[in-house]
Amino acid sequence: MMTPSSPGSSSPTTAVTLTPADIVAAIRATTLAPADRVEILRALRETMPAIVPPDPLQEGRMRVAKAVPRPFVEAAINGLTASQVWAQSAATTSDEVKAHRDFEEQRPVFDELKAYTDILKYGLDYHHWQATAKARRVYKVGKQLGGDEGLVLQPHIEIMAATLPRRSRKAKTPPKTEPPSTTPPPKPVTE
Repeated sequence: MMTPSSPGSSSPTTAVTLTPADIVAAIRATTLAPADRVEILRALRETMPAIVPPDPLQEGRMRVAKAVPRPFVEAAINGLTASQVWAQSAATTSDEVKAHRDFEEQRPVFDELKAYTDILKYGLDYHHWQATAKARRVYKVGKQLGGDEGLVLQPHIEIMAATLPRRSRKAKTPPKTEPPSTTPPPKPVTE
């Protein structure tokens, strides 16, 4: 990691070696703005080896490949290692297959990011709900205030009222009644 020289300084930038533990400790000890967190996530993404951008055209093939068990891949690696002819005929090497297989080592990173995403989404929804609940309480109280304070608040109350979604009240449908019959009732049979 590089340490920039101070503004206006003519001294060159010096290299500082930090361990991952040092970086984690620095992140935990620093108050981060959302933009800082985004930069950290982008830096992690940029250091990830063999990242492939999503290609919708490949999704079907990848879905089919999920059904192929790992021992199949292991057997292919062993066979390619044992036979140069097979490797040349297949136009791939055991090292290439191993590299793709070993990308699975990134699974814990994915799992942690998924958990982080789920927690972050819940937090966003929770805090939106809390802000909305408090703003509605403020709106209700503001509408009830009178006097000079009510006059000061009136423009704010009007803005709040204009932004609220309109509730459409559905008209109650009257219960269905059968229309009177137009056919005369049957005449009683007399014998």
